[in-house]
Amino acid sequence: GDISHLIKGMKDKTFDVIIHDPPRFSHAPDLYSQSFYRELFRVLKGRGRLFHYVGSVGESRGRSLASESSRRLASTGFKDIKENKRLQGVFARK
Repeated sequence: GDISHLIKGMKDKTFDVIIHDPPRFSHAPDLYSQSFYRELFRVLKGRGRLFHYVGSVGESRGRSLASESSRRLASTGFKDIKENKRLQGVFARK
């Protein structure tokens, strides 16, 4: 099944760590959405950690999916958000 649907049935504070490696934004924009990030936040335990792989799509056009995702994660409540260019992703903590 699709995690964007399955996550809604998961219990709060279930995971210590989540590795979120979604398909490209153009194929699954809902997995980069504020509402999905709220679900990730909900199922993470207190002080749980997230790694969100975003790749380098759009960088040649001046778009930073990592920066956009970081802003949405912060507005969801995630803390200690750090972009990692080498790993092409974002680390965050609940």
